[in-house]
Amino acid sequence: MGIRAFQESDIEAAGQMAHDIWAYELEGTRPELNRFIHEYLVRYYDVNRHLSFSVVDDGLDAFLLAGLKADRSGCDGWFCRKLSFFPDKEKKIAQEYRNYLTRNGDAVKKFMGENDVQMGLFMSRVSGMGRMLLDNLERICRKNGVGNLFLWADVTCNVPYYEKNGFTVVDRFENDVSLDTGCLDTYVFRKKLD
Repeated sequence: MGIRAFQESDIEAAGQMAHDIWAYELEGTRPELNRFIHEYLVRYYDVNRHLSFSVVDDGLDAFLLAGLKADRSGCDGWFCRKLSFFPDKEKKIAQEYRNYLTRNGDAVKKFMGENDVQMGLFMSRVSGMGRMLLDNLERICRKNGVGNLFLWADVTCNVPYYEKNGFTVVDRFENDVSLDTGCLDTYVFRKKLD
C-alpha cells in the first residue's frame, strides 16, 4: 500500500467515499442526486494531479486533492450535462451546493499567495493514511518552495484534526449551504511551511 498520483479512475470511488461520509447532509434527497453532488465535490477539487494523491490497496483507502491558487476545475461541462437530467427542484439544490463550494473556495483564495496550495478535499477510511498523505503533500510543497497550505472546513469536518496537525484558523464565517440546511460555521486554515 503506497501513495500514488490521484487518477481519473479514482473519481467514482472518491465520490462514493464522500457520499458515505456526508450523505446525511442531503437527507431527504433522492439517492441519485446525493451521489451526483458528492461526485461533483470530487471533480470540483480535482484541479492539479501533481498535488493530488491516493492510497489504494483493495480499493481506494484515502485521497487528498490539492491545487495552486490559479488552478481551476474543468468540471462545469460535466456538471451541466449531468444536471440536465434532474428535475428543477433538484437542479436548484445542486446549484446551491455548487455555490457553497465556490464561496468557500473564494474565502480561502483571499488569503493565498500565488505559490500557496489549497487542500480541497481530504478523506481516509484507514487510520494513519490521512497523515501519510498530508506528510507527502507537505514534503512536495516544501521541495517546490510553497510557503503555505490552506484549506476550509465547516463544522461537519474534523476541525480538531487540522489544529492538531499545525493548521491555524485565519478566518471564520457563516456560509449558507442551502435554503433547507441553513448556515454552517466555516473556518479557513493555514499551515506555514517555511
